[in-house]
Amino acid sequence: MEEFPQTLDYTGSDDENGDSTTTLLRRQMMYMPEDDGDDGGIDTPECMNYKLHKADGDQTLHSCVQLVDEHLGAKYRRASRTMYGNRLPWKANKLAEMKSAGLVYVCYWGNDAQGERALGAFASFMLTEETGLVEGDTAHEQSVPVIYLYEVHVARAHRGRGLGRRLLAKALCEGVAARVRRTCDDLFGVALTVFGDNTRARRLYESLGLQRAPGSPAPIAAPLPRVTRRGLGGGRAAAVARDPLYYVYCLRLA
Repeated sequence: MEEFPQTLDYTGSDDENGDSTTTLLRRQMMYMPEDDGDDGGIDTPECMNYKLHKADGDQTLHSCVQLVDEHLGAKYRRASRTMYGNRLPWKANKLAEMKSAGLVYVCYWGNDAQGERALGAFASFMLTEETGLVEGDTAHEQSVPVIYLYEVHVARAHRGRGLGRRLLAKALCEGVAARVRRTCDDLFGVALTVFGDNTRARRLYESLGLQRAPGSPAPIAAPLPRVTRRGLGGGRAAAVARDPLYYVYCLRLA
């Protein structure tokens, strides 16, 4: 996955004296083998095989979950039972999901304020088949190959530098997609799931050309009680659209 740069860097200013500083995050990749009997054929200094390096892999996943918690923990706590259909803590469900066969992790590591190694950003994705992406397929009847983005997160200390956009636009939507198309002529494009009320993420995806998929949950029309001078009254109620729990977004690549 050389489409993802070996380093992510940006220049900022020191809060104490205003001097220019450069922050550097270094890439580490990890692959989840397809099944217990498959080593995936991947295990290099640049991309470790989770099955062969489980202790290191679990540490990486723990750091990834902590970064998810930093951004979306409150949302997952509210929605976990609906999303996963059980009463387990959301982090337990998320960790199980993160071990899905075929996932590729691209992590960028730097140092925190205390000089300790810390995860600065990561993305995870896989090549899979999905329905509900082709125009008109609202009934989820047509399956197409797609690069499905599971996660993309940037630590709070590194936000506002365009790192998420760089990972998505150049590396994933252009670079990885071009590589996959060499062996998958009918690749549809890129797809992802996003919380309905995560407007910041939705704006980013839309700015990159992603749109709500035909089979995505749609906004829900919620009636509002009619208000009169005497307070709540009867009669015809106005309707306002509210976001569903999540949307599915996709980008068809020519």
